[in-house]
Amino acid sequence: MDFPDFLGNEEVKATLRKAFSSGRFPHAILLQGEPGSGKRTLAKLIAKALVCRDKEHSPCGICPSCIRADAGSHPDIRIEEGSGVTRSLSVDTVRAITADAFRMPEEADVSVYLLFLGSRTLEAAQNKLLKLLEEPPPNVLFLLVCETADQLLPTIRSRTQILSLRPPSLEQAARYVGEKEGLEREQAEALAALCAGNIGRMLEEISGGEAAAAYSLAVKLAAAMTGPSEHALLEISAPMLKDRKLAREVLSRLEMIFRDACVMRFGGQALLGSAEKEAGALCSLPKKQLISLTDLTEEYKEKIDRNANMTLLVTTFCARLKEAAK
Repeated sequence: MDFPDFLGNEEVKATLRKAFSSGRFPHAILLQGEPGSGKRTLAKLIAKALVCRDKEHSPCGICPSCIRADAGSHPDIRIEEGSGVTRSLSVDTVRAITADAFRMPEEADVSVYLLFLGSRTLEAAQNKLLKLLEEPPPNVLFLLVCETADQLLPTIRSRTQILSLRPPSLEQAARYVGEKEGLEREQAEALAALCAGNIGRMLEEISGGEAAAAYSLAVKLAAAMTGPSEHALLEISAPMLKDRKLAREVLSRLEMIFRDACVMRFGGQALLGSAEKEAGALCSLPKKQLISLTDLTEEYKEKIDRNANMTLLVTTFCARLKEAAK
């Protein structure tokens, strides 16, 4: 099994190759990883390999099945994802998947379902999905995709093989994105460092959009920490209240600024981000407080992943930022 355009994650690749070559592919795989880590890319690669006609070099990319898979028109690859802010599957969607799953494959040996679970799939929908995973139809494979397996019921996790995706090395990410986007080497390396090798974030950074908005908010929050009022932090963080994904991205950017402040405080120069001014303003804080800031962002990212109340989460986070900067 080959993995074109999917970098790093050698252990995950080895696991998939072994399962594919042995002909004992799990009936359900759960891909978890941060946004931009390649979950969608890998899920589609796996699906294409499973329907590819050239079993020696799958996915070959040139057989009719691979061409139809790339075009999104293969009859035995079905993609389901939710709508709305959380992009989570509904009970009705899972019910429709269950009814369809007992249909025999049309061209390939198996039917492959790519289920993008979003950030908050309701328990009722998960319970209905669980019944399908407990007694799967023959010749059907499920690829579940989400940011973290912790958002799913333990019973669902126990019936899937969980594969965790991580960004490739900074060197790999810089080379890939640099070649893809025609960047200078230094520019690509700086971008890889800024995004910690996350290729999805790097590409989003180039195109602007949400990545740029998250960076702007993080810089403003870092600058306001040393100001006279906590109210300024609350005003700046207002967009985070209704956008969980944006809030998590802001925390990731803040964590990078705090990390750079620690580096500067300890006399280092290997900065990851481009908010040098804001990091410099924070590096005057005591070392213990600076270190605690990186721990704080990790703590609140986990709370976001656990679907904590966003109003309470953002409010307390701002209060603790202000407290740490005193």
